[in-house]
Amino acid sequence: MTRRTHIVGAGIAGLSAALAVTADGNDAVVYEAAPQPGGRCRTLQPVDGFIHDNGTHVLFTANAHAINLLKAIGARGRWFEPEPQGLPLYDGRTGEMQHVGLSPWSWLLPSRRPQGLTLPDLARILRLVFTAKDRPVASLIGNRPIMDSLIEPLTVAVLNTPAAQASSQRLACALRKLLRPGAGRLLVARNGLSEDLIEPAVATLEARGASIVTGQRLRMLLTSHERVIGLALTDRTVMLGPDDRVILALPPYEVQRLLPALPVPTSFEPILNVHYRMPGLANPRFIGFTGTLAQWALIRPTHVSVTVSAADAVVDQNASDVAERIWREVVPALRGLGLDATSGRQPETRVVKEKRATIRQAAEVLPQPPLQPLANLALAGDWLGSLPATIESAVMAGEQAAFILRHARCTRPSVPRDRPLKTEDAA
Repeated sequence: MTRRTHIVGAGIAGLSAALAVTADGNDAVVYEAAPQPGGRCRTLQPVDGFIHDNGTHVLFTANAHAINLLKAIGARGRWFEPEPQGLPLYDGRTGEMQHVGLSPWSWLLPSRRPQGLTLPDLARILRLVFTAKDRPVASLIGNRPIMDSLIEPLTVAVLNTPAAQASSQRLACALRKLLRPGAGRLLVARNGLSEDLIEPAVATLEARGASIVTGQRLRMLLTSHERVIGLALTDRTVMLGPDDRVILALPPYEVQRLLPALPVPTSFEPILNVHYRMPGLANPRFIGFTGTLAQWALIRPTHVSVTVSAADAVVDQNASDVAERIWREVVPALRGLGLDATSGRQPETRVVKEKRATIRQAAEVLPQPPLQPLANLALAGDWLGSLPATIESAVMAGEQAAFILRHARCTRPSVPRDRPLKTEDAA
């Protein structure tokens, strides 16, 4: 029997859920509040023609679920390894560039070892990888050179949370996957996130008969007897059939708006991205930075994108001032790659601030809702569970939501009855 699943949210979790649903031959309809699908993993296409991704999202070959999704939509060949010789890491204090391996196995080569790595450091890293108690990452490593050359950059890149607060257990989940030989290869989209991820996913869904409806924000869930019976959207109300199901692939604050009885994380970390429109490189490059505000730079043929994760210190500062500071920091590294870049000639610039980019993944117990809060409704999102909030966790969450509803008996209430399930009609 064919069932219809209504998926709210067309980010990676929502698209992943729709792909899982339609792979079983069932129907899916995806509703997205924005004018286009993709969520945070999309390419911005303003009218001035300065086209760029919203940020420098990457994958590792260790991300098995995300890699399998790329294969399912025919896009695996569009993601490539820009730095096969190890990640270039530019030190803004010394002006030196070194290549660092992202897999511990690569550290057998002295040229790939992080700066300052010693045998005692390896013991600390192993304690971090196999930590039994959740503690701040920095407390397990201590004030060692390895903190600056590897642990802090890796922590903010994976968890978007400073190492002084970041969860050692969440980071350990990611690090354990990198232990497998070949798992630490870093991959980027050759042409951009929309062209190499979102558009192939949408095309696959449409080929399977799924619909994606944009410009439709879910204003309210209509419920009865612990079930969803209707979706009140921007300009329409969709009533559900007796076998229809719902997946909310939304950020935690939207889930709380719709289902206020549910516990959800309420602390977030920002990400700031600065894009410089300039002639780049025919083959994209990816560079890390230490000793600077800039943390990562992706050089594409038409622009350079710089990311500052865990950007609390600067996200509210004047965008032009921040962009100017970052430009001065990255110029020496760009010149080292052969680009025509000078501190006194800053290119056309666009700053993208995401103040609630991810949940704050600190070493503390985070509120978590049940994954199936209503009999015919499941939740999906990179913020659910104990894994780092990444593309990989978003894909896994979408697949898990589809699995839960596929095997649900649709009889178990999960939300306390002493609080209302319906929300006020929010414009």
